[in-house]
Amino acid sequence: MPSQSESSSQQGTAWSQASSVDRTSPSMSNQYISSQSRVQHSSFLNDGQTRSYHLDVVQHPQRTAEFGSASLSRLPLAPPVIVQLTVRDRFGNSIIPEMELPFLIAHLSLFTDDGSPLDMGTSPNGEAPPRRLLYGNLVSSPQKLRDLQGRLGLYFLFPDASIRWRGRFQLGISLLRISETNASGTMSIASQGTVLAQARTRSFDVCAHENYVAPPITRLTQSFLRQGARIHTFTPNGP
Repeated sequence: MPSQSESSSQQGTAWSQASSVDRTSPSMSNQYISSQSRVQHSSFLNDGQTRSYHLDVVQHPQRTAEFGSASLSRLPLAPPVIVQLTVRDRFGNSIIPEMELPFLIAHLSLFTDDGSPLDMGTSPNGEAPPRRLLYGNLVSSPQKLRDLQGRLGLYFLFPDASIRWRGRFQLGISLLRISETNASGTMSIASQGTVLAQARTRSFDVCAHENYVAPPITRLTQSFLRQGARIHTFTPNGP
């Protein structure tokens, strides 16, 4: 068992790690510290333990069709983005933090093919007035699902993300922890560990609507559908 001085040193280290994350404002969730597919952080939690959070994009989008100003005709990215969350305790053991799950969310952000943030502003060629480029349900809560090998895990699903203009893009995923409901009845970003982890998808194409052909439904999507996950799927001939 560690001495009191060792425990204080470990706790101080954890607080130092958390402080580097705490200073990250919500607007900084779009600032990636590398172009790798996975970035991980550690966050000091109130229960006195250090947990690490890891995001892995286990299903990357391939393509979708632009919808321009016709939002009713928009098609979601296919296949849908699926991101696995792995939480480890201070000993490196993978855990499912049941008490924390209601306060963990993942948020999507849009980037150009070369990694520049592109959530708001004009179209990539600058021809249109400023409009929101990334559309749909951009926030996801963790779901407990089994992978193709039957292993239980935590997953964030994004089955409803669409892009307004054609081009080649990437999506960024940020893991956030939100605080409990405040006096006004709204949820707010927690002061500790605002951004717990980040990841990036591979580049994908957004084509003209008339040229779009939906990719086949993946085995992982089919498996999650059988487990009750809500995922909208489209075939080349329609929904």
